[in-house]
Amino acid sequence: MHSTDRGESSATRALDRTLRRSPSLSGHGDLVRHMVATVAREIIEGELPSGHQLTSADLGRRFGTSRTPVREALGVLRREGLVDIEPRRRPRVATLSLPEVRDLYAIRASLYALIAESVIAGADDDRIARLDAPLARMWRARDRGDTLAYFDGTVDFRDVEVDICPNRSVGPLLESLGLRIHRLRRFGLSLPGRMDVSVRDYTYLVDAYRARDTDLARAVTRSMMAKALAEIERHWNRLELAGGSRRTA
Repeated sequence: MHSTDRGESSATRALDRTLRRSPSLSGHGDLVRHMVATVAREIIEGELPSGHQLTSADLGRRFGTSRTPVREALGVLRREGLVDIEPRRRPRVATLSLPEVRDLYAIRASLYALIAESVIAGADDDRIARLDAPLARMWRARDRGDTLAYFDGTVDFRDVEVDICPNRSVGPLLESLGLRIHRLRRFGLSLPGRMDVSVRDYTYLVDAYRARDTDLARAVTRSMMAKALAEIERHWNRLELAGGSRRTA
């Protein structure tokens, strides 16, 4: 998969931020956290495709540890929706069904529409202005064609959006969807032309916030989710997360 060093570090930072907030890692030590972060990044970036076996012995040798920390790490990855663990079968990278993906996007559309309403109703202009920095980074990444850095920018944008949102319950609800959302977003943004469409839509969203136009912000948000899902559906058979053939960004 082609990427820049800057993009790789950006994607890692985005993943690390999500993991730090994840209740799945509560109580686990540094080694387990390191294993989870490493394997999660490889799954999200498509280095480990759907159905790939993750044996305890192989992971133990790779990370220089016993099977107990490996089992803990695999348990976290299962709770985050990245690994399937079935009775009497080796753990495998999770394969998502299209109905599952549609359900996840429907949930995201509703939650982000709620965020948009709350931001317009309760966030002052200075708070809304905090979205300018990640949006500018997204435009620069788009101009460079740097998908990974762009993905990191979208994570930053959404983190700021949740932070400035007066509704404090919606953030934890989004986090409960786990790293599977990062996986879907990463694949979606790697599709041809997606960055161009995405960065324009994020710009329209910020414009709607500044104009205090609730109807427009809701419409833009739902349109963003619908476009992203439509592209994933169109390319579904070629995506690693569906168990399809490998592809490059």
